[in-house]
Amino acid sequence: MYIDILKQIVNNYERYKNIAVNLEWVEIQSSGYNWYKKYPVGIYGIICEFPEGYIKDNFELAYVQTVLSQMAYSEEFENDFRNIPSSELLKYMTQYEYSYVCYMSYDELRMKSITEDYLIQQIKWHAGENDIPESDINSVITYVMGAENIEIGGSYCEDHTFISIKDNSIMLIECGIWD
Repeated sequence: MYIDILKQIVNNYERYKNIAVNLEWVEIQSSGYNWYKKYPVGIYGIICEFPEGYIKDNFELAYVQTVLSQMAYSEEFENDFRNIPSSELLKYMTQYEYSYVCYMSYDELRMKSITEDYLIQQIKWHAGENDIPESDINSVITYVMGAENIEIGGSYCEDHTFISIKDNSIMLIECGIWD
């Protein structure tokens, strides 16, 4: 269901930018994790929990807000980054496209549905290689179970971006062997 909408946004920077600069942020709970502890195997991501019904009715907006939240987590932005005026955000996204585009574009666009078992296996392997406690791994896996799970793409064969979409949450996962 959501894969068709993703196909219209991902690797389409102009559409993504237009949504981002006109985005009215909804109140969410977000948490990021960075389990890239042992080179070259890494895994990190963001989990965003949205109000009831928001994702179903506003998936494009929820996806863009999730990507922006992941970027803010990765770049260690201050919490007030959400309050940047649209005109200023447009200026940044235009001038610094090379920095922003990497958060929503992929050299290898895969855009395919995957099973929750496959994604759980990927999470467990990448996290296990980094000695992440099982309790932490299990807390992330709950967002995979019963979700629409999609492999969006990557930069090369050992680099993956996955998304898990549930009624009230979106989880973006980046994992790979990065050398």
